[in-house]
Amino acid sequence: MTTTADVRTRNPRPLLGLRRQPGRLALALMRMPRSLYHRGWGRILGHTFLLIAHQGRKTGTRRETVAMALRYDRETREVVVCSAWGPDTEWMKNVRAHPALEIRIGRETYVPEQRFLSEDEAVAVGIEFRRRHSRRLRLLSRILGCGDLGSDPAMNEFVRTRPFVSFRPASGEGELRSGRSGSGRSR
Repeated sequence: MTTTADVRTRNPRPLLGLRRQPGRLALALMRMPRSLYHRGWGRILGHTFLLIAHQGRKTGTRRETVAMALRYDRETREVVVCSAWGPDTEWMKNVRAHPALEIRIGRETYVPEQRFLSEDEAVAVGIEFRRRHSRRLRLLSRILGCGDLGSDPAMNEFVRTRPFVSFRPASGEGELRSGRSGSGRSR
């Protein structure tokens, strides 16, 4: 027999009351970096948050999503993100149907090549992120309500249910300059 207290101990309530999808408060907080990018202040976000511009799979209109970078490589400018709410989010469905149109991260803006990571690659990214950003991972775990991701089996389970995608500048594409993103301004 399981008591209510036992259930709460195993499955702590997500921070901000989030469950399978973000609520209005969480969405408002997560959209804040987008307004910074639109105002030319993306550089203050460094390489922590990126703006992914993608094409709606049904409407064909430009859509934008903000994601947290789990890994950023300064040499290749590759950034890896995951769909925290799983494979059925609108932005993930869109980038599966059509490649992302544009990436804005910090001062950089580029047309990306995208690649979906294998489960082994995604686990390696998750473990590296846990090692480098343990506090940030604990906060994300609370927000998502996915429990403690401190163990490798927990990380494997998390990765198994969420797609990871990498973006890097497309071959032959130079950096786009855009006054709106702040990338064309003096450094």
